[in-house]
Amino acid sequence: MRSTYLIALPLLLVSWTTIAGADLAAPSSRPMVHQAAAFDVSPPLREMAKLPLPPRYNFHIQEAPRSLPISATREARIADPVEQTTAGVPLSVTIGVNVMGTPDFDMNGSATDQNLAVGDTQVVEWINSPYEIFDKNTGAVIAGPFDGGTLWAGFDGACGNYQYPGDIIVQWDAHNHRWIFGYNLTTPPYYVCVAVSTTSDATGSYYRYQYSLAPGIELPDYQKWGIWPDGYYQTSNNYHGLIFTGSYPCAYNSAKMVVGDPSAEQICFQLSPSDFGLLPGDLDSSTPPPAGQDEFFIGGFFQGANNNTLYLYSMHPDFANPSQSTITGSNASQPITVATFEMTCDGVRYDTTPCVPQLNGELLRALGSRLMYRFAYTDDQPLGHVGPTAGQVPRQHWVVSHSVETSGGQAGMRWYEFVAPQHVVPATALTLFQQGTYAPDSNWRWMGSIARDKVGDILMAYSISSSSMYPAIVFTGRVPGDPLGTMEGEQTIYAGTGAQINSYGGWGDYSAARLDPSDGCTFWYVNEYYVATGMVYSTRLASIKFNNCH
Repeated sequence: MRSTYLIALPLLLVSWTTIAGADLAAPSSRPMVHQAAAFDVSPPLREMAKLPLPPRYNFHIQEAPRSLPISATREARIADPVEQTTAGVPLSVTIGVNVMGTPDFDMNGSATDQNLAVGDTQVVEWINSPYEIFDKNTGAVIAGPFDGGTLWAGFDGACGNYQYPGDIIVQWDAHNHRWIFGYNLTTPPYYVCVAVSTTSDATGSYYRYQYSLAPGIELPDYQKWGIWPDGYYQTSNNYHGLIFTGSYPCAYNSAKMVVGDPSAEQICFQLSPSDFGLLPGDLDSSTPPPAGQDEFFIGGFFQGANNNTLYLYSMHPDFANPSQSTITGSNASQPITVATFEMTCDGVRYDTTPCVPQLNGELLRALGSRLMYRFAYTDDQPLGHVGPTAGQVPRQHWVVSHSVETSGGQAGMRWYEFVAPQHVVPATALTLFQQGTYAPDSNWRWMGSIARDKVGDILMAYSISSSSMYPAIVFTGRVPGDPLGTMEGEQTIYAGTGAQINSYGGWGDYSAARLDPSDGCTFWYVNEYYVATGMVYSTRLASIKFNNCH
């Protein structure tokens, strides 16, 4: 996001009563319901690209002020009970498309926030702020790169100004064959901006919606989106000034949005300051979850050493009677115990302090305080199937990852797979099936994303760096027969040939591993790298398929 360095502010987790005199929506189990504050139907994107854009302010990165001192005291390094220190057998995969992705053509210097979505025939990559449309089979550019404001050109509302978009996300709704572009305005007035394509063609026209936020919010930060059969889900971390006021999960009426109904509801809950960094479940498999399965979210705020808890949430939006919508897990009331880990950067408490080394460059931030996008979902069996198959009970699966500090002091990739019965509807809890920390050598691994294919293979991709190498883009993975909690060998998507300098250590806020819904086997991944030291960043787009998936 253009205000990406604000997400690294110290998190002042305070009681609500300390925010004296502020006109805020207090934590509540009651839903907040809005219809769009503005709506229209855009011309085709391929035509809007020819229109002049509204003026935009120049953006210059400035380091965010710190409201609390950062402790430099290093705590005793803990042992990671699930750390994997050897690489495992070589991966049996095929890399298909491997092309340069969307460039930072406006050279604004802000973090990439790189992400992508995979449709029927197209791949859309959106960084901060350009986006580009690629042919899924060849990697050839179909259209773009477009300035991020192109999609909102001519919109009669605050979203039409496209000033400083917050943590841009592009999604593909495989059931309805629609593209979804979402971002938050991070300068006043604060709104959520959502564009839903009218067809499966990303170069076509869009239904454009503008929604309100909770009262008193001054920075709706780190928004993330997930697709679920009953709606589109979004989360953000809400701030009032420098005070964190709680996560803000929302559900959008996708049935109305895909047909351009301006009355499509947004149903949100303001959670407490104990609830941070929620990721919505994001449907990858062509097999949907069992009918009636509520949406799960997972979150956690990590500090220092001895972290061993994630937090689970579930939401049931009732679009027929929105006031009856419910959420569980507020105030971190549904903990999930995981293997103990230490936050990346050891005793440093907050994301403002960089620690990841690179050759001939500045130290980089790892964003070790939170889970990394996405909380990816797959289902084993066709809808309605009950009972064992080949000796196994069909299950629902969720995977997620983040960086941790390893026993050697460098950053490693911690990952989890959670399961729930497929025949219990709705599942109300998740079981931790396996977990691991991938750290096979002394290199630093961070900024990862993870996904699972239809046969149970898991791919995890991320950035890798050290004081003797430039940041590169790599991946590892596992097949169902591997020992639980382990990954196989590592492969390189692209080796960077330059370092980042003069950017206060920011290295994006997230990357994205996706599963192609057309075959349920092909993963896509995007991340950043540098061609040469001192240049603006580049991105790389790649497709990867395990050879056992057909």
